[in-house]
This record gives sequence, structure tokens and C-alpha cells, in this order.
Amino acid sequence: MDARILKQVQDARNASRQDIANGLVETITQIGGEPLTVRMAKDELSAVLGQARNGIPKLIGNRKKTEDMTLVISLKDLAELATAARQGETVGEALDAIGFKPHTGGRIIVGQGRKREPLQRTGNADGSLK
Repeated sequence: MDARILKQVQDARNASRQDIANGLVETITQIGGEPLTVRMAKDELSAVLGQARNGIPKLIGNRKKTEDMTLVISLKDLAELATAARQGETVGEALDAIGFKPHTGGRIIVGQGRKREPLQRTGNADGSLK
């Protein structure tokens, strides 16, 4: 996946959906060329899929209607984008992402730990520690 797309996703944390879409269209167009029409994508499907597998995303649709466009990328690149989007998140967001649910019941009683004896230092004849 091209680093410019990853950077675009990471930098978009506080942008509106439309700004994110517009930025992605610009970046992906720089990398993969102008968007294809549906007919062109259908006629060149093998080539489009081959490019996606090689890390070159392809847009399909009318550039004037970004909300109706479709993006073809590999699953590997989608996972990389998801990882990039999650970087920089708060601890709470990371916990939410993995489905963490805090304990909401009563008190949690923790038993007393094992009693441990303090470590004993033993020395060498020259006074250094073993």
C-alpha cells in the first residue's frame, strides 16, 4: 500500500466524512489514475484486480459524486488501512475496539498474595555479588 494513503487516513482523525472522502479521492487518483467508469472497470476487471493485489487502488465511479464511488483494494491493504486508522487512538478507544467491557457488578475481592521471603544476597570471597 502506498504510504500516502496511510498518511491520509492517519491525518483524517478530526476531519469530516466529506473532507476525508475528498482527500482520499485526490490521493488515490494520484496513485492509481483517474476513476474508471463502471463499464471500463467491467471490461478491465482482471487488470483492476491485478493492480489491487499489487497495492495500487482503483476508484470506480463519477468523480463529481464521491459518495457514490467504489474503491477496489486488496484485503491485505484494507487491514493495513484499518491498522493505520487505529494508530494514535486513546486507550479507551483501543479497549472499545477489542470489545472490552468493564466489571459492573459488586465489589471485587482480591485475596492476600503469597507471603514471600526477601531475596538474600550472597557474596563472593572478593566482596562482589553473585
